Amino acid sequence: MTVRTADRTLDIFESFARRQRPITVSDLARELSLPTSTCFSLVRTLADRGFIYYLRPRGAFYPTRRLSQVAEAIAHHDPIAQHIRPHLEALRDTTGETVILGKLQGLGVVYLEIVESPHAVRYTMNVGAVRELHASSIGKAILAAMDEEPRNRLLAELKYPKLTDNTLRNRAQYERSLEEGSKRGYWTNVGESSPDVMGVALPVRIFGDLYGINLVGPQSRFDRHLKSYVEALKGTVRKVSAIKAIVNGEQA
Repeated sequence: MTVRTADRTLDIFESFARRQRPITVSDLARELSLPTSTCFSLVRTLADRGFIYYLRPRGAFYPTRRLSQVAEAIAHHDPIAQHIRPHLEALRDTTGETVILGKLQGLGVVYLEIVESPHAVRYTMNVGAVRELHASSIGKAILAAMDEEPRNRLLAELKYPKLTDNTLRNRAQYERSLEEGSKRGYWTNVGESSPDVMGVALPVRIFGDLYGINLVGPQSRFDRHLKSYVEALKGTVRKVSAIKAIVNGEQA
């Protein structure tokens, strides 16, 4: 369940990220399909808190730098960024492929860290993106590592919309893919979410919870280097699994 006010507030900032220029309340209300009075109340609250400013009275407005300063202060102390990202960067440097850290969020996988490949042809995605669980190598890796009861609860709710010709379309196919990954020792996504893109993932426990790390890129490169990619990924998972950090003042 979403909170509409929070949802709409985030829509406002995402609108500025897309448009990258000032806008009036009436234009923003039309863009977001909001009542003008509702949009005005949200904008006024954000202005009172110092997150936006008007270029002139009753004219266009734009975010201040306060939001970025708050975000930077939060990100600076992110335990994932502090302790895990250096290992993801090392994996990227070793393989040359994009590395992603994700975890389950509802019936999807949310991307928490992304370290992009230096290749001109590479997989790109934004942090915070939520991808379909049934077409995700990270999702497969995490589900395979879960206890049977919570895994079955998720599988009972899972939908299988077609994303490509290779997308798994039902529970039987999905469970077969999980079993194949368990036998191989890693889980894959071969063109199931994007054509000609391949992902290889492993589960890892971080601060006591299940996450997934995957390498993703053009299938043609993965076909040539799969064995070395998997070994590098396994090495990274071993290092990350050994990390202990202070979270909420307690030893994890």
